[in-house]
Amino acid sequence: MTWKQQPATVSPPPSEDRIQIRARAILALVLLLPALFAAKFLLLATDRGGRCFVDDIECAPFPIGAFGALLAAVVVSAVAAVAAPAREARIALRVQLALEAVAVLLVLAFP
Repeated sequence: MTWKQQPATVSPPPSEDRIQIRARAILALVLLLPALFAAKFLLLATDRGGRCFVDDIECAPFPIGAFGALLAAVVVSAVAAVAAPAREARIALRVQLALEAVAVLLVLAFP
């Protein structure tokens, strides 16, 4: 009985599309914090935002729980975009960008 050596299985390198999706997901996650700060700064520059900041009059409380859940969903979708196969990663990237847009709009909605 002779043993035949099996060829080594090597996983193929990630495709260019996969690398671009990963880079875009990471870039979007990194740029989320400056986008949130810019949105808050622009909101505080308005008349209503300035009055809420200085006088605390006619201001609705910021929904911290909803915002935290939204940020957690952004992180989960970013991890999925980085770790999933190409087709699912593309969907996860779109979800991540949509959730980030909702987070910025939530910051803009509450001065």
